[in-house]
Amino acid sequence: MTTRRTSRTLCLIGALCASGALSACHYEGGAYYSDDKYTYVSRTWSPWTVSVIDTRSGDTVWTIDLPVGQKLSLGFREGSGPNQDYPDMMDWGTWPSDQHAGQRRNQVPMPPSHARRLDPVLRPVPESPPAAQASGG
Repeated sequence: MTTRRTSRTLCLIGALCASGALSACHYEGGAYYSDDKYTYVSRTWSPWTVSVIDTRSGDTVWTIDLPVGQKLSLGFREGSGPNQDYPDMMDWGTWPSDQHAGQRRNQVPMPPSHARRLDPVLRPVPESPPAAQASGG
């Protein structure tokens, strides 16, 4: 009986891990270990602008002003880029901040890890969500 429960538990854990990988469930700030994946949530008192800088030239390769109420998830894949100057690929996506999972459907070629810097910057606060700005409040 114990062996059967252990097998079921292991199968359940495996299924949960697989579904988490497919649905791209992300922890705010990252997964707490070095896996080159990051998550930012813009809120009224912490609205994020996130950029990737090519440290070889100082150029901004990619940037986003993440709207309040949105979550950004991004991750880097080594060796997936188009050429030697940009040998890596960054996958990214945004979704509502109260949604726990989403998919990173966008891709951008990136410099290698030793030549890029992720620059998250907080914008001036408070910042209202886009719907509140549109309605005047």
